[in-house]
Amino acid sequence: MQGYGQATYGDRMADVYDRVHHAWEPTSTVDTVAELADGGPVLELGVGTGRVALPLAARGLKVTGVDVSEKMLDRLREKDPDGQVETVLGDFVDCPVSGEFKVVLVVNSLLQLAGADTQQLCLRNIRRHLAPDGVLVVEEANPAAFTGAGLQVLRMTSDELHLLAAQYDPVHQHYFAQHVVMREDGTRMHPMALRLTSTCELDLMAELAGMRLAGRWGDWARTRPFFASDRSHISLYRPIEENR
Repeated sequence: MQGYGQATYGDRMADVYDRVHHAWEPTSTVDTVAELADGGPVLELGVGTGRVALPLAARGLKVTGVDVSEKMLDRLREKDPDGQVETVLGDFVDCPVSGEFKVVLVVNSLLQLAGADTQQLCLRNIRRHLAPDGVLVVEEANPAAFTGAGLQVLRMTSDELHLLAAQYDPVHQHYFAQHVVMREDGTRMHPMALRLTSTCELDLMAELAGMRLAGRWGDWARTRPFFASDRSHISLYRPIEENR
């Protein structure tokens, strides 16, 4: 997408991110990650405004969050005046942190990396920071739910119209979208560029990085398996011991 950079999504969305995603309740996500962490440190890549990181820190966990968007991190810090979450500004592909973590969490962020090479590099760097008994927890989109193109009306009220324009490039597995929010006080545009991966490709990339699939579900509560009709999956990967 022309003019789209790594920080574009976060910078454009920072001031409205929590409002746009207000319907998503992260309780099940926090419960699952806290259980897997078992008191150990947590690293979230693409931490955004801290919708998951802050509740985790409130449970007494040491949480580090990395994001490429300074504006997103500014919003997180506004909600976290005591600095419970350690924030790191940087490209999470590089995992610009030190030490090992019991859980590395990536919620719909791996797909924001532009190519298979950068996604693979990110997974390799994640592996370097996983504790021997650690786990990578990934929420990832199901490509089957995002390959359609066209224009949708997502929300229409007396004072707001929210449209979604989307295109899909099957050769490079790129999904481009533009959220257009029109209100009386003006129009806002929120672009998004994703590289979608199938579960098979993601499993292969993880294995090449030294991790193996340990479980996959269709919901954060881990009450049901992942089905082809689901919009996303929750996948757990653990280190392959012989590759350490």
